[in-house]
Amino acid sequence: MAKICMLAFTHYSTDTRVRREAEVLTARGDEVDFICLKEDRTNQHTFNGVQLYPLSVRRYRGNSTLLYLTRYFSFFVRGFLLMTYLYYKNRYDIIQVHTMPDFMVFTALIPKICGAKVILDVHDLMPELFMSKFGVEKRHWLIKLVTWIELRSIAFAHNAIAVHMPHRDVLVSHGCPEEKFSILLNLPDSRIFGASCSAERIPDNKFRLIYHGTLARRHGLEIAIRAVGLAKKQIPNVELSIVGDGDNRENLIRIVDDQGLNNYVKFSDGKVALEELSSLIRQADIGVVPILKDVFTRYMLPVKLLEYVKVGIPVISSRTETIEFYFDETMIRFFEPGNHTELAEQIVDLYNDQQARRLLVSNARTFNREFAWEDHKTVYYDLIDSLL
Repeated sequence: MAKICMLAFTHYSTDTRVRREAEVLTARGDEVDFICLKEDRTNQHTFNGVQLYPLSVRRYRGNSTLLYLTRYFSFFVRGFLLMTYLYYKNRYDIIQVHTMPDFMVFTALIPKICGAKVILDVHDLMPELFMSKFGVEKRHWLIKLVTWIELRSIAFAHNAIAVHMPHRDVLVSHGCPEEKFSILLNLPDSRIFGASCSAERIPDNKFRLIYHGTLARRHGLEIAIRAVGLAKKQIPNVELSIVGDGDNRENLIRIVDDQGLNNYVKFSDGKVALEELSSLIRQADIGVVPILKDVFTRYMLPVKLLEYVKVGIPVISSRTETIEFYFDETMIRFFEPGNHTELAEQIVDLYNDQQARRLLVSNARTFNREFAWEDHKTVYYDLIDSLL
C-alpha cells in the first residue's frame, strides 16, 4: 500500500481526470490525499476515499496575464506550505502534481529532497495554450519563458504523464526526453459513464444537443450557437444544452439573446458534478465538439468527446489532426472548424437519419474496446508501482 499526495489547481468534484486517477488508487488500497481548490458546491473533506485539503484560492476568469499568474502564485505558495506540512506528518511515498501550470511541481521540493518520488501529470501544453489565449507568437518572451518552465518542471519530476501520443510528441519537440513519459489517455471512468449506468429520458420530444466543459472562445461555442440558429428552421424542436463555466460565458449568453435563441440554447448554472453530468449526457441525442483550430486546440483530444462515445451517443466534431488520430469518419461526424453552416448541415442530416446515428455509435465502440479504462489503468498502476 502506497501513501500518495496529489496537488492540482482544480475543483476536485468536477475534474474527471484527477478524480479517476486518485480514486482508482484508493480502490486498490492506496492512501491518497489531495490538495485542490475550495468549492462552494461541497463541504466534503473525504470524497470516495480520497482525503481532500481545499485551499481558498479562486480561479480567475479573464484576459489579464498578471491576474492569472497572481492566482497561480497564491495557490503555489499555499500548496508548497501545506504539502511540506503534510509530508512531514504522513511521509508520502509519491507526490503527483497535475498541471496547469507546470511549475506547481515545485511544491514537492521538500518531499523530493527527503526521498519521495515525484510525478508530473501534464494535462495541457502551456506554451501552445498561452499562444492561443493571448494571441502571441512562439518567439514572444512570454512563450519562451513558459516553455523554459515546462522543461525545468518535467526535468524536476522523476516521471511525467502525457495524455495521448500527439501530446507526448509535442512535448518531446519542445526538448523533453521521450523516455520520461508514460501515456495515460483521459478516458471516462466506467463507474460514472459506463453502459451499466442509466438515466430515464425526459419525455418532452426535444432533439437534444449537448456540449459540456470550459466555456472559452477556443472551444467554438459561438459556432455551435449559430449552427443551432440555422438548424432550427428544419428542426423546430432542437435544443442545445451548454454545461459548464468559463471566460466566454457572458459573451455566449449575449449572442443567444441577440439572435433570439433563448428557446433553443440553455445554459447550466456553472459546472456540475460528474454523476449529474453523466445523466445529462444520456438525455442527449448528439454530443457536439465544435473546437476552433489553432496552435493549441489542434493537439486536443477532448475528454467530452470520449465521454459521449463511452455513454453511447453520436458525436459531431471539428476535424483536427489529433481527433483524426483516434477516430475516423465511420465513428464520428466531422465538420471543418469554424464552419457553422456545415455543422448545421450535419445536425440536420443526423436528425433525419436515425440509422446513421445508430451506426456511428456502433462503430465508435471500437475505440471503447481498444481503450477501455479497466485495461488502460494498468499503465497507471505500473507507473506508480515502478516508483515504490
